[in-house]
Amino acid sequence: MNKLKSSQKDKVRQFMIFTQSNEKIAVTCLSQNDWKLDVATDKFFQNPELYVSNLKGALDKKRLEQLYNRYRDPHDDNKIGIDGIQQFCDDLGLDPTSISVLLIAWKFRAATQCEFSKQEFMDGMAEQG
Repeated sequence: MNKLKSSQKDKVRQFMIFTQSNEKIAVTCLSQNDWKLDVATDKFFQNPELYVSNLKGALDKKRLEQLYNRYRDPHDDNKIGIDGIQQFCDDLGLDPTSISVLLIAWKFRAATQCEFSKQEFMDGMAEQG
């Protein structure tokens, strides 16, 4: 990652956080998609087999719980509310009104607009690897 520009390093970090993938996968996917985080994320989730053979086995439940806690609603431990969704989007460099965010909500099987239950988030992230 030393040869990357600071903006590219930031995108690699964001991609790794969201997809729970490693640096090599993040750099490969982002470089193949002109360093557009939203496009690379979409491609990764649409065709994960192109980038990883078994990412699910590498999923760390403790890290996933920490990630959930970063976004959870301070008044309701069992959901991520609008503020958490906004932070989630900010961390990923996504516009909350973008199609990418709708795709994420669909992949997470979100029942309510602008929020994820803890189960939806945890299962959604685990299924995405």
